[in-house]
Amino acid sequence: MAELFHRYKVAELESKPTLAVGQAADLKVDKGHIRVWLSRCSVEDGEPYNNKVSVEMLINGRWVTVDEYQAY
Repeated sequence: MAELFHRYKVAELESKPTLAVGQAADLKVDKGHIRVWLSRCSVEDGEPYNNKVSVEMLINGRWVTVDEYQAY
């Protein structure tokens, strides 16, 4: 499913305003049915890699993570 979404580079996401602050990530893109989060945590904090991006999609009224990747 990852092919359906634009995979942002870390510089692209860092240049965008933060729309909301979650417990460990900043919401950088909200298109109504798709949200893109950039983690503020690193491997030292327990993430699998630095600059983790999570893509959520609204499916049947619930936000479901449909992609995660390391942004470069």
